[in-house]
Amino acid sequence: MPTDHFPSTHATWIDAQLTIAERSRAAGDAAGEGNAIHALRRHLMERYHAALRAYVCGGSLRRLGEPDELVGGFFAERACRPGFLVQWRASGLPLRRWMMTGINLYGKGVIRERSRDREVPVGQVDEGSLVEESDAVRAFERAWALAVLNHALAQVHAELAAQGRLEEFGIFRRRVVQGEAYETIAPTVGRSAQQCAGATRLVTDRLREALRSSLRDEGVPHADIDAALGEVYEVFGIARRADDGA
Repeated sequence: MPTDHFPSTHATWIDAQLTIAERSRAAGDAAGEGNAIHALRRHLMERYHAALRAYVCGGSLRRLGEPDELVGGFFAERACRPGFLVQWRASGLPLRRWMMTGINLYGKGVIRERSRDREVPVGQVDEGSLVEESDAVRAFERAWALAVLNHALAQVHAELAAQGRLEEFGIFRRRVVQGEAYETIAPTVGRSAQQCAGATRLVTDRLREALRSSLRDEGVPHADIDAALGEVYEVFGIARRADDGA
């Protein structure tokens, strides 16, 4: 029986890739399984490397050594293992919470290993000290929000470029990111202030949908998506300018 590489359209992208990997494995399709797993690993590293690094730097994990080495070890030994995302899917947790928990558990494992090898005196860094300090969590959330936002912006930019509508994206960026007034933007693009507001509304709507899609992939429950969307916007002060006049 041929492998079904097109799971239900109701599945999130991560669910779809996991399903492809599982069905490919069952069908003996090593190439199909490998491609899906590679895509998942790339996604995790692109979305979470900076956030995990910020988390390590902002809390007690930084005492274990170089942040990049710790994060790299976590990906190599935990996050990029085949069962990591399968277990996440079964947990029902948002992916970012699973990743924070995962690197804490990885840090505890590093402590136990070093203590056994006498690299670190027992008690110098104990497992109980690896808690989710508020500063570390805030640093993680900000870096994660930036990764999610940049991914969504890239999606919208690509869509508009394919449609020959990059001027709308430029107006949106000038208004929402740079904070220019429509009255300043309008003469430079040959549009009225009202038309510029319409362009901003167009891009804002597309960005909102791209972010919703990303948040669904992250395992954010449907009832919590609007709140999570607001958090992503507010981290960078986007909400106030994204909706005014739109």
